[in-house]
This record gives sequence, C-alpha cells and structure tokens, in this order.
Amino acid sequence: MADPGGQGGRSRAQHGQPQTANPEAAPAGPGGVGAALEYRDTSGVLHRHPLEGDGPVTIGRGTEVDVSLPWDPNVSSLHAEARCVGGHWVITDEGISRNGTFVNGDRLSGRRRMRHGDAIRVGHTTLAFADAKGRRRESSTVVDTERSISTRTFVFTDLVGSTELMARLGDDAADRLREEHFAALREACSLHRGEQVKSMGDGLMLAFTSALGAVSAAAVMHQRTAAHRAKPGEEPLALRIGVSSGEVSSVEGDYFGTPVVVAKRLCDRAGPGQTLVSDVVRWLVGTRGGCRFTSLGPVRLKGIAEPVSVFELDWYDVIPTGDP
Repeated sequence: MADPGGQGGRSRAQHGQPQTANPEAAPAGPGGVGAALEYRDTSGVLHRHPLEGDGPVTIGRGTEVDVSLPWDPNVSSLHAEARCVGGHWVITDEGISRNGTFVNGDRLSGRRRMRHGDAIRVGHTTLAFADAKGRRRESSTVVDTERSISTRTFVFTDLVGSTELMARLGDDAADRLREEHFAALREACSLHRGEQVKSMGDGLMLAFTSALGAVSAAAVMHQRTAAHRAKPGEEPLALRIGVSSGEVSSVEGDYFGTPVVVAKRLCDRAGPGQTLVSDVVRWLVGTRGGCRFTSLGPVRLKGIAEPVSVFELDWYDVIPTGDP
C-alpha cells in the first residue's frame, strides 16, 4: 500500500517525491520559481510536490501517479493533472474523475490556469498551488489576452445515465469503463482532425475545422458505443451528441459564441443514441460521407432568442472520413 505521505509507485528520484514543506527550499520550474502543490496527509503533515519540467504531474489515489492520495476514497485512481502550458501551470480534469475537481470552490471543466494561492480540491483533499514568482506577478485578464475569430464546428457529447452506472458497477469499475469510453471518443475525434477543448464531467467539448469531420466523428462515436453495447456481458452505454457550426472567438484555447451555446443545448436536447445538428451543419455537410438527416423542424433552445432548425443525423450508415 502506498505510504500516507503521497509518494507514487514510480521512481521518486525521477518523478519528484512529495517533500515535507520547507519555506527555505523553493526549486525553480518553468511555471515560476518555487511552483509546487502543497497538501496535508491524514497525520496533518504538510507535503510539497515541486512542479518541474513540462509535466504532466498526475494526481490521484493510485500508486502510479506523481501525487498519490491513497487515504481519500473519494479520489479517483487518476483524478487530475497539472501541466506547464506557455510558461504557466494549468490544472486539468479530463472527465475521468468520478466526482470532479474544484478550483476555489468552482467545478473545473477542462483546464484552468493556476495562480498562487489557488485551492484545488480532489475528493475530500485540498491542495494549494504555491508559486513564489506568482506573488510578484499581476494576474492576467481576458482583456490582456489575444483574441482570434474563426469558423468552427463544435461537438458536445454526454454519457447518459452515468450516475446509475456508478451505482450499479461501483466506483472503480465505473472509472475504468469511463476511461475506455472517453478514450474511444478522443480516438474518433483525432481520426477526424478535431481537438478536445475541455471535459464537461460526463462529456467532452470538441472543435473541428470541418463540419463533415465533426459529423463523421459523431457517427463513429455512436457506432463504437453501439458495438460495445452489443458485446455479451458489457454495460449498455448510451451517448447523446449536439453539433453546431459558426463563427466564434477564441481565447486561451477556449471558444465563445452562439454556435458553442447551440451545440451544447442540442446535446442537452438529444435522446440516448441521438445526434442533433443545426441547419448550418446540415447545409455544410450535405450528403457527403453518406450522411443523411431527418428534419425535426424549428426548436426553441434555452438562451437562444430565435428557434433553431434542427436535424437528426442518421449515423448508422455514415462512412468515417478519417481525413476530412
């Protein structure tokens, strides 16, 4: 069993053993002088895990992670990751934790830049992000960040009935099944040259430069989920998806605009095994790739002033493009 100090099962010399906090020792890392995660074990001893290199620094209950918290049953085997991006440390939760990661009380969706003093809660354990350089650096704002305008197609996915799945299988088995599910979704996204924007707890937000690529990826996700469901003894997973296209602004790797909202609302509106797309997506894709759509007429979506013409994708016969 891993010791309560939080050491992982890998080589501590290579991966950075959590150390009892020492204010005089502040190793420098690319995310800032003295960047580290600090936390207490069940004995109340304060530990410090230096953040060095480009990461990722993994956090969880398992023995193979960098920051291991084996005493907390509410922490998933692999719960979250810290990674250096553009000289700043960010915390990410890619949807594999069963009960989420919280930063200063707010549930994390995807990734978020950490600032000195941030409280990161996983399970019932709180880690503090300490960055000596951050004390002297003014906080950046969206106003200071470069914006860009582009046209993208967005895919939102949602795993239906995940709470019931966890109750039925138990935490560890549900975690493994969720990991397999999200790995299959990410593979379909990558196959069609998409990018994961962030995790949404039980689903993903994905962005594509091609509407056909987005729709083909959605079809592959459904096809693989159906194939999994058809195997004897496998859990009957169900997936719902929303897709929308349009011009959006992007800031620090995230996207903002009406098309994003529409895609999320369509996902919320979809039933198990269903993909709903906007009329813009249907018009852009046409019949390429064997795509066929059924009109559901104008639909009112929360937060959208005018009704949106919605179509259902018949994903059974869609041919994966692989290279849209």
